[in-house]
Amino acid sequence: MNPRIDEMAGEPELISANQLVEQSADLPANARAQLLEVLTWLQTYIAKPNPLLGRKGHVCPFVGPALARFRAIRFHVYQGELHPAAVEPVMRALAARFPTLPPTTEVGREFRAILTLFPDLPNDGGPMLIDPVHFALKPEITAQGLMIGQFYPGCLEPGLHNPDYRPLEAPHPMLVIRSMQLTDLMFLFSRPECLLAYIRKFDVSSRDELMARVAAADIPKLPTRWEEVVDAAFRPDGNVD
Repeated sequence: MNPRIDEMAGEPELISANQLVEQSADLPANARAQLLEVLTWLQTYIAKPNPLLGRKGHVCPFVGPALARFRAIRFHVYQGELHPAAVEPVMRALAARFPTLPPTTEVGREFRAILTLFPDLPNDGGPMLIDPVHFALKPEITAQGLMIGQFYPGCLEPGLHNPDYRPLEAPHPMLVIRSMQLTDLMFLFSRPECLLAYIRKFDVSSRDELMARVAAADIPKLPTRWEEVVDAAFRPDGNVD
């Protein structure tokens, strides 16, 4: 068996994006093919500009440096039972392990990400597996200062700057755990507990400060019921709950 990066007894094995060919050699052919396809997608699509975004810059400005400079992207290939009760503890284990992964430098650690692929899940299986796991785990993952994202073919989540753009469409079903960034604010308005995780991580001291950040993000349309979510995250005096 080829050695894999960060392999630890009893924990999910991780494969470095920068050593993908060598470290995936003993995996089934369909898993290797998906890994290579997703890596190509990251390099040629996610790390590049796209006019459909509705804003300037790359689809994800962190992916290019994460791959080239910091070598901070890892893959995990899930090979267990395909139902949420089996997947959720594996994702929890990955999130718990996340803080120990290199790089641990002040700048480099913000570029870390783990992409979990499900090679035995049909490409139309996202709504039945990826979405439920994402919904169930998002509050506890964000409470750790991390983000969890759902990606799969046909994902209908709209873009922030262009509602006709589908930023979470991917070649194959995936769940992604990564560091929470300052720019993630607009992804956390769906539930008060997720917004509160952002407030705590980035030391947002008041509702006014939070709304100033919302204004600076220059989002054409805020999510439905966003005011209720903000109210739930702050006490009536405007301070963090």
